[in-house]
Amino acid sequence: MKKILLFMGVVALSSTAMAQTQVQKGSIIIDPYIGVPNWANSILYNELDPDTQETGVTDYKTNGGMLSYGGRAEYLVADDFGIGIDVNYEVSGFNFNYTDSTYDPASNTYSTSKYNYDYKAKKIRAMLRLTYHFVQNERVDAYTAFAGGYKGVNRSTASNDPGFQPTTGEALIPVAFRLAVGARIYFTENIGINMELGAFGGALLQFGVSFKIPTY
Repeated sequence: MKKILLFMGVVALSSTAMAQTQVQKGSIIIDPYIGVPNWANSILYNELDPDTQETGVTDYKTNGGMLSYGGRAEYLVADDFGIGIDVNYEVSGFNFNYTDSTYDPASNTYSTSKYNYDYKAKKIRAMLRLTYHFVQNERVDAYTAFAGGYKGVNRSTASNDPGFQPTTGEALIPVAFRLAVGARIYFTENIGINMELGAFGGALLQFGVSFKIPTY
């Protein structure tokens, strides 16, 4: 985390002398990215011991991994201000095997069977985004942003246990928002990399490539 904050600070202070700006009014910027961590998987679902003998749980694993995926598109309505959209998607959840005992009164015996339980949550966010660019030069575009919009969640549970009742669910509050600071570093006139540090509305750290459609 300290390295990330240091990087953002260096970007913000790196260019007080403004050369020809890399982005300007009329520019369109497209940022495909991946995000880390997947909060649900890294904080909530990794807490269960994968081999807890007391509960009969074995082969515990998370669904969806530790990454999320998304993309941003921005149009600069002024040299230092842009509007756009941010869409990201992630899958979280967990899967495990467990044993259950069934009593047979006719034979006065217990039989043990092994079953699988699966929980999965698919999340998509689509947010309107406002961005202020506070450092611009021929290589660096640093910004701060606010985004707000829709969050959709599709939750489901499943099991091969004959007595299990599958369930489905949606987001309790279908609203997402994000506060962020980030930077783009351009290696050519129109291609670079992006890195963003943010709260809510996606992963803490998002990074990927940047494509700029210039103004002529």
